[in-house]
Amino acid sequence: MKHPPIEPWYCEIEKAEIQPQNLERHLTTCSHCLETYQAWQEVERALLRLPLHAPTSGFANRWQSYARVRSQQTQEAFWKWSVGLVSVALLVIASMVTLLILFFDSSFVTEMISNIIRMLSRLPLTWLQLRYAFTFWLREIPPYWIATFGLFLYAWTILPLGTWLYAFIKFTSRGVKPS
Repeated sequence: MKHPPIEPWYCEIEKAEIQPQNLERHLTTCSHCLETYQAWQEVERALLRLPLHAPTSGFANRWQSYARVRSQQTQEAFWKWSVGLVSVALLVIASMVTLLILFFDSSFVTEMISNIIRMLSRLPLTWLQLRYAFTFWLREIPPYWIATFGLFLYAWTILPLGTWLYAFIKFTSRGVKPS
């Protein structure tokens, strides 16, 4: 005899596909299901007996202040990491310049430092020129070409990933484990 799936009956008799009369008939014949059903009934009664508690006064204010403090802590951690990374980068640059000064010809070092300063001073202008060129060509290119390029780029990222995923599923279904 095939045992019917009666677990959904326990929780939601109104929404179950089988009528409550069928549940009662089954429970008279199956002691295991009767014990399980009675246990579920007891759990439901225990849950209904629990008192409902209203949130304590100021709960929303405490939660909002907690969220504010947590956000502030996250920002502080971000700035600490940023300052730490910039400090390490400056320390590395200073040590490299010191090593250059100590071990290389002074004209080479001064030329290199002047080239670095020249490059850094030209960065904003270069950024503005690149931004201008990008926005100019973006205005000149018809919108359908941008959409076409986006679809092309999307296809060339999805195609290899999809192929890899398909191969991975095929290999794992045959029992080959990835390393």
